[in-house]
Amino acid sequence: MGSQCCVQERSINRASIASKAIQDELEYMKELTFCQQRRQILVYEDKPIFYFLSKIELLNDTIATAYSLNERGTANEFDQYQQISDEIVKEIQDKCDYGITPIDDWIILSDNVNSKSMLKLFIKQIEVDNQTKVNATRCEFIVPGKPQNFIEFMSSFQKQKELDSRIDAFYPIKKNEENKESVIYLSYKPILMTSAREFIYYKKTKQIDTNVWCDVSKSVTDSQYPIRNKVRGEILLSGYLIQPLSNLINNDYIKNRFKNKNFDDYSFVRMYSLCDFKLSIPLYMAKGQVKQEMIKYIDLVYEKLQ
Repeated sequence: MGSQCCVQERSINRASIASKAIQDELEYMKELTFCQQRRQILVYEDKPIFYFLSKIELLNDTIATAYSLNERGTANEFDQYQQISDEIVKEIQDKCDYGITPIDDWIILSDNVNSKSMLKLFIKQIEVDNQTKVNATRCEFIVPGKPQNFIEFMSSFQKQKELDSRIDAFYPIKKNEENKESVIYLSYKPILMTSAREFIYYKKTKQIDTNVWCDVSKSVTDSQYPIRNKVRGEILLSGYLIQPLSNLINNDYIKNRFKNKNFDDYSFVRMYSLCDFKLSIPLYMAKGQVKQEMIKYIDLVYEKLQ
């Protein structure tokens, strides 16, 4: 009886092992069949899919997605922006020319001649309509190197995103490289109780005089980018003028302010910004915030250009 029980138990064990072996073999065959099918799918022109994937360069999560979706616009697509371009180029020149647009009624937030950039920063609250007041900023400073270095740095989506951790997405929707113009999408992450903000704007870079360039932006609409889950802000006018500091060596104000600098080593920048974030911030609060953020930003830009 005992020996019969042992024989029966061994038979059951063998059957169980055989059954498990058969199941494993079936699973293996299914996996092999799936892999063969998958290989047929993932091969194109005698090259596996990973060959093509290896050719894709990913800069970072945001930029990679942006560039993969980016449209290279044609000159004809930018015809609709010609009038805007002409207007804002003229406007930014006027705003950055203190002779045309005086700074007498602007509040000085910073004027540090001992800083590397020698930043001079102003703020003013401007009423854009009967219900909306927007805080405008103006500033001037120097940066090391030629104007083109600064222009390229400021036009780099990757480098600007590295400077500002608040940026969520920043990329060109379309661009016309020949005429240095583009339509850009920019969004900021939500901060505390503040909803996420986004902007769609036209940007133009243009040489306006001998060794003098302007870069200017203004909000536009784009049917491919409807407003969803974010507050759409408006760039009413934002940009800068830049030229070699040596261009202004005969200007008494410039000559006196930068008397201890080698004029050939620097470029001079004047900026203006009037942006409606669709957020009501009292002027007394905006002054401290703008001062802190702009000083930090310009210092970082200066450092990166050294």
